[in-house]
Amino acid sequence: MKRNVIYLYDRRFSVSFVAIVACVLAVLSPDIVFAQTYEGAEFCQDCHESQYSEWRASGHPFKLMKGTEARNRPIPLPQGFKWDDISYVIGGYQWKSRYVDNDGYVITTTFDKDGNEVPGHNQYNYLTGTWSDYHAGEVDKPYNCGKCHTTGWIADEDHATDNDLSDNQDGLPGMHGTFEAGGVECEACHGPGFEMEIDRSSELCGSCHIRGDKNTIPAKGGFIRHHEQYNEILASPHEFGSCVICHDPHKRAEFSIKVDCAGCHETVALSYAKNAMSDYGVECIDCHMPYATKSAQALGDHQGDLKTHLFSINTDPTANMFTPDGGFVALDSKGKGAVTLDFACKRCHKTAELAELAKFAKNFHNQNLDEIGLNPGLTGIWGAGKSRDGEGFNVEVAYSNGVLTLIVFFYTYDNFGNQVFLMATGPVTTGTSTEVTVYITEGPMWGDDFDPAAVVRTLWGTGTFDFPKCTLGNASMRPNQAMKNKGFTDYLQTLVRDLTVSGIQCPTFVNNPN
Repeated sequence: MKRNVIYLYDRRFSVSFVAIVACVLAVLSPDIVFAQTYEGAEFCQDCHESQYSEWRASGHPFKLMKGTEARNRPIPLPQGFKWDDISYVIGGYQWKSRYVDNDGYVITTTFDKDGNEVPGHNQYNYLTGTWSDYHAGEVDKPYNCGKCHTTGWIADEDHATDNDLSDNQDGLPGMHGTFEAGGVECEACHGPGFEMEIDRSSELCGSCHIRGDKNTIPAKGGFIRHHEQYNEILASPHEFGSCVICHDPHKRAEFSIKVDCAGCHETVALSYAKNAMSDYGVECIDCHMPYATKSAQALGDHQGDLKTHLFSINTDPTANMFTPDGGFVALDSKGKGAVTLDFACKRCHKTAELAELAKFAKNFHNQNLDEIGLNPGLTGIWGAGKSRDGEGFNVEVAYSNGVLTLIVFFYTYDNFGNQVFLMATGPVTTGTSTEVTVYITEGPMWGDDFDPAAVVRTLWGTGTFDFPKCTLGNASMRPNQAMKNKGFTDYLQTLVRDLTVSGIQCPTFVNNPN
């Protein structure tokens, strides 16, 4: 049976008129086939104005721009180039921009102030305002990234012709393909013209937000490589979800969240709301979606410029997030990956030890950080209040050669009223208590007559210190027989934190950028 083909796409008609005609003809003759051609984002604007406006403000339109358009945006040029030298700009939205010359090749060399050619300095990083190297000095690097940076991309090897520059956009030899529009427009996801496909699967997003094999997560230089959100989702607890459950794909990423974490994890959220870290304003994504990915430039030792979508956190302080060669994220036997504590915590808590971070991270959502036990946040002056004014404890919990250690200086008196200075120390193992060895010091003289060689440390006995809360402690001191012979007896006292706090407050983890 002969099929009638009618071409309706004449831009002289309004979209609504064409739609009406298309519907009428489809009812009258099911055999009519409508040619689907790319019409451009403005074709969708009349009926989808809000989505169009949101899309225009997102990063998708700027994946690839003509130089004539890019020059009107706040985009710097590489050293030694003018806008007339630029055919296209890659990116230029939030993270970075790279540049294509008038032959369609990616620019890999620049020029110094004296006009000498310099390899690299060809990628501009927007978060730091600096230039870095991208394939520095590579000769005739082609532009072949159109699959994810353009709309309607056809790679040169997929063209029907194979004998001239018609397979290259604008006839530029360095452009290894053609496209209908630069950037990711409506039709890149919804299909050309009236096709208007609605695909809510993660696979659609994953056609571009992917790198290499979807069952791996490539890494480089201590960070996940960029545009791998699909790889990450498949290795996360959210593998069966869809990107659009959380994101409105038309909006800028930072404004696209439709459902927050509590929308699905209500019980965990209610428990975490009672946590002291919640009071400090720490949100779920601060720990579960840290900046473990690098697109343009790392911003710190454990801070890239993109959030990861792995979500799970490995609380083992010895764990490495990457394979031994650093080329991939380490996955378990089920193909799952996890963020390690250096990324989840150290962006804010730079000076904390991983062993200490692990102590806080385990059972993190449910615990009261005021009752975390022995940690460096206990450091400060402690006493028994006004009932024992003139006596007190200087407590310090710190790492010594990688071992968390309790050091206590106890200024008190003997049974004759003479001032006595005791020093107690012991390694912190687990829980809220630790055993200490106690020494008494004597020997040196005051002021200029002080001689450190004259200091004598004599074993006094043992003790136990228990800190069930950040504001409450118990001290138990037990003299040995020699000290009992001098009149010392067992000492048991409840301690409270004095007004003076040395160093950091309990709980330990305030932000410490230095």
